[in-house]
Amino acid sequence: MNMHLYAFGSICRGEIDASSDIDLLACLSEPNQSIDPNKFSIYTYERIKKLWEEGNPFSWHLHLESSLIYSSDGANFLRDLQAPSKYSNAANDCKKFQKLFTESYSSLMESSNSMVFNLSCMFLATRNFATCFSLGTGDPIFSRLSPLLIAKKLPIERGAFDILVRARILSTRGYGDPISEPEVKTAKSVAPVIIEWMSDCLSKEGAP
Repeated sequence: MNMHLYAFGSICRGEIDASSDIDLLACLSEPNQSIDPNKFSIYTYERIKKLWEEGNPFSWHLHLESSLIYSSDGANFLRDLQAPSKYSNAANDCKKFQKLFTESYSSLMESSNSMVFNLSCMFLATRNFATCFSLGTGDPIFSRLSPLLIAKKLPIERGAFDILVRARILSTRGYGDPISEPEVKTAKSVAPVIIEWMSDCLSKEGAP
């Protein structure tokens, strides 16, 4: 059985902090019960090749930010695939994430019952929007801070954005300080700015 294991993401960017997890990829030729799906993103070689052919954002993420940690045959499978096909679905993907943000913001304004979850979805939508937008313009940034790092930077303060980051970590890992009422108020106040920024990015002048 062939197997290639990779680390990717923040550990390869050097962005590790107390809230970071270690992203691991397992490429397998057949199922292997020794590979824990709770620790690894598991893909067949055929599925990885398909992602490469599609120019999928995840393929570009792996191409640009992965490091081989084990190879059963001495080869570097991902490196040997060379660059993925051009990513050509940026505008549609960005619109999907804009819709997710708008819906999550509306839910936040209507009820506080799922406050952390909605803030988490707002972060996910904002980060993924920026990542897809930057990849579409040919200057990809996969960092969790991508909205603040891309050329068409999100015009809000880092502290306000960090509230959304913390909500994501709380929602997915249960780690970190609770989001306070003043912080929720801040997140609500910057949400219209984020929506306007997304619309501006998708305008005729800014569209990838």
